[in-house]
Amino acid sequence: MVNYYDILEIHQAVSIEEIRYSFRMLIKKYHPDINASNKVWAESKTKTIIQAYKTLSDSKTREQYDRLYKIHFRTPPRPNKNKQASTETEDIQARVRIILFDLLNGHTPEAINNYELLRKDYSDVNFLVHLNHRDYIDCKFLLAESYEKLGRCEIAVELYEFILERGKNTFQRRHLIDEIKERISNIYCRKLARYASPQKALSYYEKVLQLKLYKNKNAFIYKKMAERYLELREYENALRYLNIALSLNPNLQGIQKLRTKLKQHTAHCAA
Repeated sequence: MVNYYDILEIHQAVSIEEIRYSFRMLIKKYHPDINASNKVWAESKTKTIIQAYKTLSDSKTREQYDRLYKIHFRTPPRPNKNKQASTETEDIQARVRIILFDLLNGHTPEAINNYELLRKDYSDVNFLVHLNHRDYIDCKFLLAESYEKLGRCEIAVELYEFILERGKNTFQRRHLIDEIKERISNIYCRKLARYASPQKALSYYEKVLQLKLYKNKNAFIYKKMAERYLELREYENALRYLNIALSLNPNLQGIQKLRTKLKQHTAHCAA
């Protein structure tokens, strides 16, 4: 968790006027135009200062931040194995809430780092014990989104699938289910399958089919499976999946090359 009071060079009890004054002084001091010789550093510094000011200058976000500030910066270090279970629970709860706070405020690196440290210290931690259901789903979703943006797609898709499985009977936000399914599909089809072996790619496509998406999407998946079977020279399977694809969408784009290759094989076998 970032210490915004240190960033603005103030203490926690300052008034809003003092926050504004410190913000103006620091922006002038670290402005990229003034620090032209180290512009990249100055831009990063001013960005952090602006984020700190936005958080502390608003009464609601400051109140939320202060609650986490007290937990993170004023409690003793996380307990060792000899401390009581209640202290351990308090530590986990505080760290889970810090992770959620960082995710909600766009502090992705800090959130990921804290999440991985937490999992290292408590491998079986259950976020649902420490958050209400809505915050729990938001936290997991934002973690998955963060890993996806970092290119760590295997972890991202595991988190998305976990959310889908745990929340399928309790989701109140139908649009979130559709969004998660779309993201799982995109990761498997556009990222993981693209660079995988044919056999591995086929397993990814099977997982996408289990999402029960709309017909045109399934038609596209069956076409991709036909292409992979063609790579494996399993021509009967390639033809079968191509026919399934066309039965779902007769106007499916990009199949002429696949058809040509299959016809060539059929003609070769007939000869």
